Amino acid sequence: MEITRKISERIYEARFEQLPPEVLEYGKSLALSALGAMVAGAMLPTAKIMMKYLERMGGNPEATVMGAGFRSSVENAAMANATFAHATEYEDDSLPEMTSSYTILPPVFALGEKLKAAGKELIEAFVVGNEVQSRIGIACLEARRYGYLNLSLLGTVGVAAAAAKILKLDVQRTTMALSLAASQGSGIVRQSGTMAHYFEMGVAGRNGLGAALLAAEGFTGSPNILEASRGFFDLVTCGKVAAPEDIINNWGKPFRVMQVGIKKYPCCYHMQRIVDSAVELKKEHAFSVDDIEKIEVEVNPMLPQVVQHPEPANAQEAQFSLPHGVATALLEKKVSPRSFSDEKVQDRAFQELRQKVKTIVHEEWPWATAGWNPIVTIVLKDGRRLGKELAHAKGQPPDLLPIEEVIQKYKTCTEKVLAGEKIDESIRLTLVLDKLENIGQLMDTLSFRAA
Repeated sequence: MEITRKISERIYEARFEQLPPEVLEYGKSLALSALGAMVAGAMLPTAKIMMKYLERMGGNPEATVMGAGFRSSVENAAMANATFAHATEYEDDSLPEMTSSYTILPPVFALGEKLKAAGKELIEAFVVGNEVQSRIGIACLEARRYGYLNLSLLGTVGVAAAAAKILKLDVQRTTMALSLAASQGSGIVRQSGTMAHYFEMGVAGRNGLGAALLAAEGFTGSPNILEASRGFFDLVTCGKVAAPEDIINNWGKPFRVMQVGIKKYPCCYHMQRIVDSAVELKKEHAFSVDDIEKIEVEVNPMLPQVVQHPEPANAQEAQFSLPHGVATALLEKKVSPRSFSDEKVQDRAFQELRQKVKTIVHEEWPWATAGWNPIVTIVLKDGRRLGKELAHAKGQPPDLLPIEEVIQKYKTCTEKVLAGEKIDESIRLTLVLDKLENIGQLMDTLSFRAA
């Protein structure tokens, strides 16, 4: 099967009117989540470095750079805004492929702003781009085992697909966009807990857009780069690609957008159920932190390769620290971005509680992102053992967050950054995104200069 071209045909044939109502509505929830993270991330140290970098680079003022007070080229804006969004570690991901809606949405908004696109064009492109990255991700699960970060590795191709849709490229040029993107996809799981981890999502946005824009001008690549011998599938899975024909056969059955989980907590996706378990145990039982003898967390062999900072040195590492995540659940009234700050990392209460957390790795459990459940057990000094095993955290399929809670997540991200009227107006416009004739109207409400 000519998979690269068949994917391009699906992209070209996709129509907004064919989207099921639930996909449309949930797409707007995911857009609101991503926009909030883009705003919040613009206030972080990572963003300040990125803004200096962009100022030096210059560029045509085509799209808004969050918090910078200026516009830059569409590729630069996509790179910056995707990096900012990921820096919050609030990104919304899907299992088992481990791709993210946050990889696609910042570039889509940047390109849509440049082209003065209608909101329904952005939703259409987002759903298509996510379908590409997710379906390829399911076929290439082995890439995770070899240390690739699928958020950016596959996201680059997904961004190119979304951009090709907005640019209204024909099948041939869409095929070239995917081909050019495949040559630029990368990402290394080992970077988790560093600024580079955030930047990899930004690189995916920049490279995916660049691929589509080059293809629009006639730039070419191998037309079967995904499925060919020594092509993309072969390389990233070491020849172990699984049922690649299902990328086409299962397209839109249903759309993978509905498998994207919205994070409640600003830390690694693989920690969501663990933090939720600790929060639930605190609610269900009467004990204080002083009553705790130790905390045991049972996980599979995959998790320590990603959540790899038991004793974090800074905020970035805290987002990938299982002991710190458990400590936030038990010490904080509400787990928020501040729970993973440098200040909390150095807080004595957090340091002491982290030392009580023991990770137990079950080597006999499957090495996979899904299909296993972490077990959290709090052992009290009086001998009681309080355990919790969650198959799903709230916000993860099938327990999707209702729009009211997505709005609250957005407000948590923006309340100390944007004026109240801008927050309300940006929420209103996002919830009617499919009715906007020019998404620049929405982007204007999000323009600000960070202090």
